[in-house]
Amino acid sequence: MTMTGTPQRRSRAQPPRVVTASASGLDRDRILVFGDAVLAAEDSLHDAALRTANALGARTGRGADVTAVPWSSWTGETLLSAGVGMHLDNYDVVVVCLSGSVVHSRTTNTAVVGAARQALVLVDQLRPHLAPTAEIVVALAHKGDQTGLVTALQQARHDLVVLDTAPDATAPALFLEVTHLLLEQQRARAGSPQWLRSKPQPFEHRYDAIRRLGIVDAPADAALDRIVQQMAVLFETEGAAITLLPAGRQWSAASLWLPRGTAALQDSFCRSTVLRSGPMVVGDAWDPDRPPVVRRGPIRFYGGHPLEDLDGTRIGAVCVFDSAPRREDTVETDLLRDFAIVTRDTLYRH
Repeated sequence: MTMTGTPQRRSRAQPPRVVTASASGLDRDRILVFGDAVLAAEDSLHDAALRTANALGARTGRGADVTAVPWSSWTGETLLSAGVGMHLDNYDVVVVCLSGSVVHSRTTNTAVVGAARQALVLVDQLRPHLAPTAEIVVALAHKGDQTGLVTALQQARHDLVVLDTAPDATAPALFLEVTHLLLEQQRARAGSPQWLRSKPQPFEHRYDAIRRLGIVDAPADAALDRIVQQMAVLFETEGAAITLLPAGRQWSAASLWLPRGTAALQDSFCRSTVLRSGPMVVGDAWDPDRPPVVRRGPIRFYGGHPLEDLDGTRIGAVCVFDSAPRREDTVETDLLRDFAIVTRDTLYRH
């Protein structure tokens, strides 16, 4: 698939780290962007990622997570180096924005072949670290005609989607159109990244992510306390919590009704929540007709959503709970995800 465009894109001041922004909604899509040529140039990188996530969610009717990695092909840095520490197999579509050294002044046939080889080295290093059915989009962002390079890349790798993006205000809309199409086709196939994401993740990934976050056993955080208070008010529950699941225990960063701090895994509903990509609701934990999630305790109603780090690794949960049961179909699970997003952004605000 090839698109054409022309004028030069103005540069954006680059942040020092990866950013993730999310649009509301369940069953979300996850997009990873190296570089920023397909994002709105007038915004900060986080705001541009958020604008993209919201626009994609409006098209699909689902949630969306967009992770943007500051990277430029001018620097010679590999994609794996730019995304070091990230679990790249958590993404559905990965976009590599090539500009500068890869696409600059490629006019002769020899130069075009050299540029294609340079681009394919970057992509081939990335592919083994992605989900088997993840889509890779290569966006060529440079003033001038890149038809020769587009053709060379498509002939070399039939599984690549190559965009000759206009480095101006039209690039984001073009990118959204193509990404939406890829996601719908992807979801119709067996073994999609979305299906794989619904399975438990390796425990070691969670433990490593929690260690990097570095807040377990830290003092209370006023911002997290406010989040659990808001959750309890909106869901009209006695309790709410933000939990992390390091090795061998559950630790609450903030909690109402139940004590903040360490709890036994045998009492942890969140231990089950973190095994899936979507919400978990237990209307009545005392119901004798349902398999027990935890040993019997004061909690009868529980609603939780996985809490993720910036690359989608599930590290814990946000949850609400009560001593009285309630109907599961009355729980606003999309609101639980919204609180998971707010909590993630709060944890990674520094």
